Formats: sequence, structure tokens, C-alpha cells
Amino acid sequence: MARSPNMWMAMTQYFCSNFTFFFALSWLFPHLKKTYNLDTLTTGFYTSAPFLGGAIGSIVAGLLIDRIYKAGKWQMSRRLPAIVGFSLAAIGVLMSQQMETALGAVAWFTVAIFGADMTLSPSWSFCTDIGRKNAGAVSGTMNMAGNIGSLVTSLAFPYLMAWTGSTTPFFYVAAGLNVFAIILWTQMKSDRPLELETAS
Repeated sequence: MARSPNMWMAMTQYFCSNFTFFFALSWLFPHLKKTYNLDTLTTGFYTSAPFLGGAIGSIVAGLLIDRIYKAGKWQMSRRLPAIVGFSLAAIGVLMSQQMETALGAVAWFTVAIFGADMTLSPSWSFCTDIGRKNAGAVSGTMNMAGNIGSLVTSLAFPYLMAWTGSTTPFFYVAAGLNVFAIILWTQMKSDRPLELETAS
């Protein structure tokens, strides 16, 4: 796996996906509460919205993958949903940071998580494509990289804020990672399994 460019790209893009998603699990609640002076109950309601968006995003991506795959476009069925998802994630995090109201910020961050969760189905499908009989090891390795992305998020938000005095840099970093993941998906090839890559 270590010699496979596909594997490294799959790991990196999943790192980027989790970097955005884990913010909703870790720092979104205190960020909304402090930034918009909300009470705990209101903040809790607002914080739940992105997860609903994420659930819908996962379903939409799955349906889109099936439809494109049945049309005979194997690679596109992985690539297009992932690229759309990362595009929405990048736009969502940037726009949420610019909103003057909590409702606006949450609405845009829900778009971001909708997009981030759109990348899950193509990512795991891609692991099956390139891993074949080793799909479990490939998907587990990719998931490990995603967990590292979650860890980095939990540290990056407070440290960047302490370093710069603003929450803005974190959102730009998250958007940048999503754009980078889009570039990676243009290079990832479902028809290049690990055996073929390592053999060549």
C-alpha cells in the first residue's frame, strides 16, 4: 500500500474530509455560543443542523454514485460526487465564517457538512475498487488518515485562534484542504488496483 499513489491520495483526501467534519463534533458548539452570544439550548439546536445535512449528503452521494455507475461511467461515479462534495464543503466553510447571524453561519456550515459527507460514499467505494481482496486493509488505512485529520482539527482551531487572535484562519485552512482534495480526486484512478500499481 505504501507504494501506491492511489492509496496516498485516498488517505490525504479523507484527512481533508474529516478535518471539516470533525469541527462540527468538537468546536462548532463553543464557537457559535461565543461568537453569537447564544444560550446553551439555542446553541444545541443550531449545532444539530449540520449533522442532519450530513446524513442527507451521504444519501444523496450514494444515489448519485449508483446512477452514474449504472450509466457505465465507473470512475466518474466515484470522482464526481466527491468533487461536488468537497466543492460544497469549501464554499460552506468560507461563507459560514462571513455570516453576521448564527442562523446564516449554521445554514452555510450545514452546506459544508452536507458536502463533506458526500465524500464518504465515493471514498469507501474507491477503497473497494483499488483494494479488491485487500479492501479491508485499504479502507482501514484510509480511515486512520481520516482520524488523524480529526485530531488535527481539534488542535488546529484553538491554536490558530490563539496564534492569530481570530477564528478566520481556521476556516481558510479548511477551505484550502477541501480544494486540495478536489485536485487529488482528478488524479485518483479506480481502475488502478494496488496489484497493478505495485507491479508496474
